[in-house]
Amino acid sequence: LSDEGTKDVLIIRLIENSKLIEEISEKQNLHELKEINKPKKWRDIHINSLGLKPDTFSPAGTPQVSATVLKKLAGNNLFGDDKDAVYGSVYEVFQGGKKGKEACQAIGALANIGQIESTITNFLVPLQALVDKNKRIHCSLNLNTETGRLSSRKPNLQNQPALEKDQYRIRDAFIAEKNNTLIVADYGQLELRLLAHITECQSMLQAFRDGGCFHSRTAVGMYPYIKDAVDRGECLLEWDYSKGQPNVPLVKDVYGSERRKAKTLNFSIAYGKTVHGLALDWGISTEEATKTLESWYRDRPEVRDWQEKTRQQAKKLGFVRTIMGRYRLLPDASSSNKRAVGHALRAAINTPIQGSAADIVMMAMIKLYKSQTLKLLGWKLLLQIHDEVILEGPKETRDAAMVEVRQCMENPYDNYALSKLSVFLDVDAKSADSWYKAK
Repeated sequence: LSDEGTKDVLIIRLIENSKLIEEISEKQNLHELKEINKPKKWRDIHINSLGLKPDTFSPAGTPQVSATVLKKLAGNNLFGDDKDAVYGSVYEVFQGGKKGKEACQAIGALANIGQIESTITNFLVPLQALVDKNKRIHCSLNLNTETGRLSSRKPNLQNQPALEKDQYRIRDAFIAEKNNTLIVADYGQLELRLLAHITECQSMLQAFRDGGCFHSRTAVGMYPYIKDAVDRGECLLEWDYSKGQPNVPLVKDVYGSERRKAKTLNFSIAYGKTVHGLALDWGISTEEATKTLESWYRDRPEVRDWQEKTRQQAKKLGFVRTIMGRYRLLPDASSSNKRAVGHALRAAINTPIQGSAADIVMMAMIKLYKSQTLKLLGWKLLLQIHDEVILEGPKETRDAAMVEVRQCMENPYDNYALSKLSVFLDVDAKSADSWYKAK
């Protein structure tokens, strides 16, 4: 350019523009820096998998990690003797051995944490909130249930932790008044005895007549090799320990796994449990569960015949009945909805057994309430929990009261126009100052 003045102006403008560019650049870098430091809404996370394929999903399609899933992964009886342990699917993922056991125990411990929280929420807190000024608990009992059993609420005293699960001894908080004590009496295997009576199953009836461990006798009937071992004298069905220690082990000690399966089946049959449910409980395939179930039925064909007959009756008539003649309507037994039909047919099998058990317990409660002997001895009925009753009374009349309680419960129907059962109703009665100690 020839004009020097104009040239100076251009140079100044260029310098000013370069500063502006630097400022813009600095601001841009600052913005980018802020964007980098700003927490991101989404991030990519890479997790190395163990190779386990989930088979249970939530409605949204994500894998579930519920207590049931954890139990399947971990197994059962993990913290006792190895012979009692049933390891879950994680065991094989870690190639078994020590690592497999530790993995199962770790997941089992995680599941136990959830149980602790559930215990606090469902049991401890309601008891603390609902105790009265005399430090007594009073629940509400409901008669209007499908099976005829009583249900309990505010609090649910029928749902306190079972003895083997009551690690925090919650039942030990239920105590008798001063100078009183408790009698806790319950029926032994009531549903199974009623199943034997209703189906006229000869092997079950004979097992109850012979006495001893019913579940061990079931295992002997299911597994020929256990029967052979008993016949050879290598193990015993039962033993009277008042004679000292046996010379050979018992069936429950040698064949503990088979006996547990027999016990599970004994109760599951009466409640209509499916093969799939049994396979989950045992941690085995459905094929293995089916074979075990077939071995149970092989020794008890009358039960299978009765179940089929009862299902057909439910479909045809739309109801089933208990031994006292109480009806349970099952209109869904002939529904076009497969799920509804399945539920109705399971109820058709369950109701005559569980409902009849409710009949027996209800008659026993009436007889206990009307007993003049118990009234004179100063005893009163406090609570009924399924097949169990709890009474409270003076310590000095405890022995006489226990005799009367057993008499009433073993013969609950002698004042009613009902046929006598073909099985003896065995009653176990114990006494202590707390519910926990009386069990």
